[in-house]
This record gives sequence, structure tokens and C-alpha cells, in this order.
Amino acid sequence: MDYHLIGLSFVFFISFYFIGIKKHIRWLSRWKQFRVKDQERFAQLVGTYLLVVGISLLISGFVNYPYENATIYIFTLGYGDLLTVYISNHIIE
Repeated sequence: MDYHLIGLSFVFFISFYFIGIKKHIRWLSRWKQFRVKDQERFAQLVGTYLLVVGISLLISGFVNYPYENATIYIFTLGYGDLLTVYISNHIIE
């Protein structure tokens, strides 16, 4: 049981709540609000990313498996990179 991953998952869940549900996209410093065409869709996509990563970190906190750190790292970066490319091409003006 890894308490650091469990605590980090709760940080992602709190971020999901404020960005995905409450739509506070001003917390995302890289993205300028005036350049986002569809702020509702943008908040939904980023919120879904935060929820999925939070759930995967929570599961990884309870279950130990080989190459756990590399798997989490590759999953979060790969999913985040794909999401960034999609947002840049379809949602940002």
C-alpha cells in the first residue's frame, strides 16, 4: 500500500471537481480562456483526464505490481500528450 499515490489521487480528484464539474478553467495556467472556443467541452475533457488519472493512481496505491512506476508514468504522459494534441487541434482557436 503506497500512501503517497493515494494522497496524490485525492489531489487529482479535487482538481477534477473544480475543473471538470465547477468549470474553473482559469486554474489551468497554460491555456488562455479567451482562446478556447468551447469552454464546456474543454472543461469536460480535462476533467475526464483528471478523473481517469486519479482513479488509476488510487488503484495503484492499493495494488502493487511489477514496473508500477513506469506504467503509471507512461500512461499519464501518453494520455496527457494525446489530450493536449486533440485540444490544440480542435478546441483552441
